[in-house]
Amino acid sequence: MVGWVDFRKSYLLRELYERVYESIDSRGALWINGLLKNVHAAAKLVVGLALRHRMNQEVIMEKTLDDFWNSYLSFAFNNESSPEYLFRGISNKNHNLVPSIGRGAEENTGGDIETVESDLISEFKRLSVPILRADETPKSEFEWLFLAQHYGLPTRLLDWSSNPLVALYFATEKDDDIDGGVYVIKQVVTDQYEIFDYKTADYTASHKKQPSSLFAIQPNQGKFIFVRPKYSDQRYLNQRSVFSCPSNPFNSINPKDLELLTFKASWKPEIRRRLKIMGISTSFIYPGLAGIASEVKSFVHDPITSGRLKVLTCRAALELPKF
Repeated sequence: MVGWVDFRKSYLLRELYERVYESIDSRGALWINGLLKNVHAAAKLVVGLALRHRMNQEVIMEKTLDDFWNSYLSFAFNNESSPEYLFRGISNKNHNLVPSIGRGAEENTGGDIETVESDLISEFKRLSVPILRADETPKSEFEWLFLAQHYGLPTRLLDWSSNPLVALYFATEKDDDIDGGVYVIKQVVTDQYEIFDYKTADYTASHKKQPSSLFAIQPNQGKFIFVRPKYSDQRYLNQRSVFSCPSNPFNSINPKDLELLTFKASWKPEIRRRLKIMGISTSFIYPGLAGIASEVKSFVHDPITSGRLKVLTCRAALELPKF
């Protein structure tokens, strides 16, 4: 099997040759400006092609951390087309895209999660309403789901981000002994979630009778949809949150354009350090005192308890003369 690095280099040589050859006119004159543009386009094309070379949806990644880092950033920030790319970080590359409410629950629910889901949301609403201010109270079922997911209640939603660095943070957040990964998908996202029924991932019964907005159409609706919440909370904003919502929460969504970019477990601490330098740290992902405390712990205390760092101290005993 061709390694990821060799695959990228072979395409690079061929693409650069073809682009340069095309830049020479019939008189043999080489236009420098055109060459530079073609070389830049070729480089972007090569990165895209290489990252899409996959084996069972798992992209063969670089052999070194620096190569992975450079390739990931090149891929993530050189995509300017629409629909947008979305990213989901996973600390274990073997994790699939099954929502939290469906994990391990199918057998004991007979394949019908609706009763459990209804009980969860109803109880969450009952206990939350006295705490929420009037301007914080969700106005729709989807907004209740967003809030519940935000605070860790099992739902049929899956977190995604339009920021590739945020996804990489979640992929390296824990499990330093397990290879991680980032799912990537090119997907249309709608913020008109109020016209959708989250249980069917399709239009509500009332909206089906009305003309549909072009900006609300979802290519896989009926199976799953991607929705963007209102950024009413700093965490949504910082994480550039997007959610997928399937009609069947027991099954992993598997659209045709889905990719999985993987990396080695041993790289996680260094990736976290680099992300922190770029402003993507625990206190950014989780704004507030809890996020700050967790960040300080992860960079000061955790390296010692995990054995990655040893602190050496020297205490000198001073004997005072006796009088």
